[in-house]
Amino acid sequence: MARCQTIAALLPLFVFDFNAATSAQAAPAQPATESAPESAAETAVPEAAATPAQMPTDAPPPAAAEVPAAALAPAAPGAALNPPLWGGALRARWISLPSWFLGMFTKANRALSSYGVGLEGFRRKRDLENRDRFSEMSLGVGYQNMSPPDGNWLGNNHSAALDTDWVQFKNFGFWTIDFSYLVRQYFNEVFGIHYGAGLGLAIVQGDVLRTSSYGCTEQNINTCRPRVCNGGPCTPKTLTEQGLKDSQTGQPDNPDTPHRFREGSIPGAIPIINLVLGIDFRIPTVPGLELRLEGGFFDAFFLGGGAAYVY
Repeated sequence: MARCQTIAALLPLFVFDFNAATSAQAAPAQPATESAPESAAETAVPEAAATPAQMPTDAPPPAAAEVPAAALAPAAPGAALNPPLWGGALRARWISLPSWFLGMFTKANRALSSYGVGLEGFRRKRDLENRDRFSEMSLGVGYQNMSPPDGNWLGNNHSAALDTDWVQFKNFGFWTIDFSYLVRQYFNEVFGIHYGAGLGLAIVQGDVLRTSSYGCTEQNINTCRPRVCNGGPCTPKTLTEQGLKDSQTGQPDNPDTPHRFREGSIPGAIPIINLVLGIDFRIPTVPGLELRLEGGFFDAFFLGGGAAYVY
C-alpha cells in the first residue's frame, strides 16, 4: 500500500513534466525580428528550463528517493494484533476415590469423599485461524484433603488373617502445585468448553496409623477389629480412639499382640497427573468474568467449579 501511495504521488509530477516537454516540442519556432535587440535574445530563458523558484507552488512531493525507507517498508505481520490475555481463578472441588477404583488394588478399603481448593493464574492466547478458540497455560496451587474414614484395609494377594489392618488417616492431605495446558472453545458470547492435561507435585502432610485386626477372614474382612479392648477383640462399638492411642508404640505389630504404629513408608512428595474437562459461562454484563464447571482426575477423581477473571 505504501508503494502504491508513492506512485500515486509521483504521477502528477510525471504528467506535468511530460506536458511541459510536449509543449516545448510542439511550439513553432518564432522568427527573430529585426527590432529585437540581440541582448534580449541572449537573455531569454526557455520555458522548459525554468528555475525551481519559478515552478508552480502546487508542485507534487519530492521524488521517491527522498521518502524515508521506513515509510515504504511493510508493517511486521501480526505485530500487536494478537496480544496475550492474563487472568486468575479460584477453584473448589469434591474429591473422590470410590471403592470400585480402590478395589483394583485392594480386597478391603474405605472410599474417599473429601474436598480440594486452589488458586490459578493463566496466560491465554487467541487462535488466529479460529477467533473463538484459545490456548491457555495455567499454573495452580492448592490443598487437597486425602483422609478417608477409619477402617480395615487389605491389599490384593495378601492373607486376611495376617495382613488386615485397621487404618486411620490423621490430617492426611496434599499441598499441590501443577502446570497445565488447556484449550478453550467458545460457541457464542456465553457458552464454551475447555479440556486439557498437566503435571504437578504434591507435598504430603499428616500421618497414616495402622493396627492389626484380629480374627479376620475373607467373609468378615469388613467387620473384624483389633484386639485392644480389655485383652480381647473389639467390636464396632467398643473400639475407641483412646483405646488405640493407649496401645500405640513405635514398632509394627501382629494380630495377637496388636498396637498402633505409624506407617513409615509414606513418601514426602508424589507426582500429580491432572486431566480436566469442563464448560465455561461468560457473563456479558461483566466483561472478563467467567464461571466454570469441570471434572477430571487430579490424583483422585473430582467434580467442581470456579470463577475466573480475564484482564
